[in-house]
Amino acid sequence: MKKIIVFTVIAALAACSPKSKNETLAELTSKRDSLQKVYAEVKSQLNTIDMQMAEIDSSINPNDLKLIKKITMQKNRIVGIETKITDLENQMTTREDKLLIPVEVKEIQPEVFNHYIVAYGDVEAKSYAMISPEMGGRIDKIYVSNGDYVNKGHLLVSLNTEAIDKQIEGLKGSLEFATKTFNKLDTLWKQNIGSEIEYLSAKNTKDNLESQMESLQAQKRMAQLRAPFDGIVNKIYPKVGEMAGPSFPVIEFVNLRNLIIKAQISESHIDKVAKGESVEVRFSSLPDHLVKTPITQVSKVINIKSRTFGIEMEIDNPGDKIKPNMVSSIMINDYNTKDALVVPSLAIRKDITGNFVYVVNQENNKNMVGKKYITTGLSYDDKTLVNSGLLPGDKVIVKGFHLVSAGIEVRLVN
Repeated sequence: MKKIIVFTVIAALAACSPKSKNETLAELTSKRDSLQKVYAEVKSQLNTIDMQMAEIDSSINPNDLKLIKKITMQKNRIVGIETKITDLENQMTTREDKLLIPVEVKEIQPEVFNHYIVAYGDVEAKSYAMISPEMGGRIDKIYVSNGDYVNKGHLLVSLNTEAIDKQIEGLKGSLEFATKTFNKLDTLWKQNIGSEIEYLSAKNTKDNLESQMESLQAQKRMAQLRAPFDGIVNKIYPKVGEMAGPSFPVIEFVNLRNLIIKAQISESHIDKVAKGESVEVRFSSLPDHLVKTPITQVSKVINIKSRTFGIEMEIDNPGDKIKPNMVSSIMINDYNTKDALVVPSLAIRKDITGNFVYVVNQENNKNMVGKKYITTGLSYDDKTLVNSGLLPGDKVIVKGFHLVSAGIEVRLVN
């Protein structure tokens, strides 16, 4: 049996022996792989045959036979490991390839390119108020708590109006008497009875008292703080019994359903930003929240210090996720095309002649570095638009470009 295997190996060697000195590297590599495979198979079979011979050899004691079987199994495992190692070695690049500089390329093809003007804005509540009383006084009662949502006109805080109430109560009697007196004189006057002076005097007295009553009622209303719009009581500053007045805010009141975003744009973009243009708004603290909304106002005046102009956007805020004073990023799309030739901005190099990129060209089955001068356009998000100098299909070096120069051979990697 061993003779048959040996003859098989010899036949395989004869079949794979070099026939010509002009054989290609690929052909020689294929022969080497075939021989390595046959060698591994033969070696494994020889180990198995040795074990089988030991099994039928009566001169070998049982203990040695067990050891022979274990040794054969280990030998075959070693053959398997050697085969895997050989496969991995064959997958390695040649020594010559290892010496070449590895580079990664991007094959240029038309693609979508968008350019954005980016600005940072501040979020403000469209309806926001620091509520103070119109008159001074001691706080008598607070009807709401922090975080309460109330409707427009809801009573929030009332000041002590004891003095005003007493004046109103005392004035009621005088006004009732003056009203009755005037009504009687008015009835007689219509019948041409009575003195005109008495009639006018009674009317004047009644009117004056009514005016005083309206003034006192107005003062009492001024001592009441009511919600100026639907909203949330964000913060109550004083406590019951403390003094309040026009100069001291009592309640911070806000409605979060409608917000305003204000931003400043460089004057260099004045002709690219217009009222009604749609923008994208993102928030650093809400990375997954994107709002698309039109510009509602564009300032007509340039800030002389910052050389910027202001824009405003209004947004709805369902769920009250967005809060006033949040920082927002505003993206205004001022250019887009579907057929752009784009390269990574870092891949663009520059010399005395101008901007250029390194490309890889196939020359005699070798990857050779070439140099192409380009004219560039807009840049955004680490990408630059190439106006001229490149063609679809060009392979631009995007990694390893700082290690190469025109005319050298390189190795392509993914």
